[in-house]
Amino acid sequence: MTLMPQFHRGPSTIKRLLDDYDRYLSGHALDPHPRAYAPTFDMRESKDAYQLEGELPGVKQSDVDIEYVDAHTIVIKGHTEHASEVEEGSWWISERSTGDFRRSFSFPSAVDQENTRARLKDGVLSVTVPKVASTWDVKKVKVDDE
Repeated sequence: MTLMPQFHRGPSTIKRLLDDYDRYLSGHALDPHPRAYAPTFDMRESKDAYQLEGELPGVKQSDVDIEYVDAHTIVIKGHTEHASEVEEGSWWISERSTGDFRRSFSFPSAVDQENTRARLKDGVLSVTVPKVASTWDVKKVKVDDE
């Protein structure tokens, strides 16, 4: 038995701390059972599209829902569970995220919603969001004399 608490418990402790901080910032700090967790994603931009890649280990394709909520925002949400039934013994540690998940991404300009493509392979969700070709031309405004 130790009298001093053990502070170093690995990266999972740090991740949990960051998740708690994110919940605090989003107004759910007092909720001990958050309704949704936020899976980690990478996002990069090319000339023609945005590419999202997120970790969804153990999630089935049928449990993922992707939708646009406006011309600039895509929402990725779903549900995951892991087998919690054990025939013998009990869990000592359960660190995997389970339950509902949700992430939203807002783009700086309108995107091509009709040609957005998504693929789930080996626990990685890849979403390609094409940009809309800009039809905007610079317009000069003439300044008149009084």
